[in-house]
Amino acid sequence: KLQFLYLIGRVAGGTQRRARRACPPSPLMTPTGRAAVALCLGAQALCAAGLAVPSKEQLEWHHWQVGAMITWNLQSLCVPSAGDPRASSQRCQKLGWVPTVDAARAWNPSRLDTDQWVEAAVAFGAQYVVLVADHMTGFALWDTQAHNFSMAHTAWRGGGGDVVKEFAASCKKYGVRPAVFYSTHYNWWAGVSNYVPGWPALGGRQYTAAEFDELAAAQLTELLTSYAGLVEVWFDGGMQVDRTPKARAVVERLAPRALCHSCQGWDHGHGVRWMGNEEGVMPLPSWGASTGDPKGDPRAAIYQPPSVDTVLSEHYWFWYPGIEEHRKTTHELVSNYLTSVGRSANLMLNIAPDDTGAVPEGDMRAYHALGAAVRCLFNDTLFASSAAAPLAAEGGYQATYTFPSPLSLRNVSVALREDIRQGQAVGGYTVALVAGGAPVAAYNGTGIGYHRLVNLAAPGGAPFRADALVVTARALFADAAALAGVAVYDWAGKEECDG
Repeated sequence: KLQFLYLIGRVAGGTQRRARRACPPSPLMTPTGRAAVALCLGAQALCAAGLAVPSKEQLEWHHWQVGAMITWNLQSLCVPSAGDPRASSQRCQKLGWVPTVDAARAWNPSRLDTDQWVEAAVAFGAQYVVLVADHMTGFALWDTQAHNFSMAHTAWRGGGGDVVKEFAASCKKYGVRPAVFYSTHYNWWAGVSNYVPGWPALGGRQYTAAEFDELAAAQLTELLTSYAGLVEVWFDGGMQVDRTPKARAVVERLAPRALCHSCQGWDHGHGVRWMGNEEGVMPLPSWGASTGDPKGDPRAAIYQPPSVDTVLSEHYWFWYPGIEEHRKTTHELVSNYLTSVGRSANLMLNIAPDDTGAVPEGDMRAYHALGAAVRCLFNDTLFASSAAAPLAAEGGYQATYTFPSPLSLRNVSVALREDIRQGQAVGGYTVALVAGGAPVAAYNGTGIGYHRLVNLAAPGGAPFRADALVVTARALFADAAALAGVAVYDWAGKEECDG
């Protein structure tokens, strides 16, 4: 079952013309030799500027590969209609009931333990954790001074509690990076729905658009000044900068180098984008540059790498009782890992504590099982090299990695890392295991990026021998490109890694 799963996304083979120069404008050639798109779109300025280049912070973000999102907020008290077979606690507003201010004030999540939250994230390899500090409700997990609709005004800790503060301390304790999630498009407290004010307000007073912008700016100022080391600010549904200009100015002033998730239209060069679905599957080809298209565009002027967010229980972002049957299997979670991290994107998996603040035991077991499965898959390294390897005309646009001794193989995973410091340049490519110069197993794809995993196996799964790995660029979006490293992992006998 592993082999079938990991072959998803395999593309047909075929010959393709040798990589071509990006400037002056020249066509990227298809396997049939027909011009498909103009590499430079006829824009000399884009050619002169070169490809979109990642910032130092974006390169570091790529290196993290796996993150977690703590989805715990007032929605954890919602009770959706049982008549909706896909009822999700995030839909409680649409179903006609939201927790009242009195219900929020009476809330006492007695088992809340941010150490447990972060332990769950670490269990499946998360290197950074995003806390949903406010999700559409206006209810703040920190002691905001903007209003009294927050955890500090509940029964928890006898009043005055600050979940964000405890979360940040737990991240420091476990050596992971903290980040926050904040909503600017919905706010139940202020009566704002999809940026439009005038809706029923839990706070009793409907905010104007200008007042809501002031509110968002004040709360973002609190988050970005009170909690040090936030590496990412995630805006649910994106931030429409024309609707909340003061909020945008706060982020640019107080966190100019922080990664900004869903900050479309911002040109500060530290953006991260949503890639179009919540299924845990990055569409191929995967491009780091984008100017709005979730799938990316290799010719786009801004580098905004894709973040693949998905849920543990399909499709529940927040806790809801009795959803154990919707929890993904380890096999499904491993698939999410391979179709995100294995496609030059970061995986963001949710953690949904229950209404008492605790991560359910079954969820904890699932997170640990995912971490163990990934370690199992990649614990047999047959070959690895971090040597830079150019893909240029003088080398036939080819990089060859010769093994110290021939390998006997049956089913392997190959990790490719493109040197993207000057942009993602590789279009079409072929990776092949060869013996005596002849390919014995090969894969044809488009777009490598920071980290691409491909599965190689001989037809019929028969054992074979190989003495080298050869990577050939069949199309480039620049004069030349380079690989930053490769690795070959033995997947023979790994069918039970995912339980």
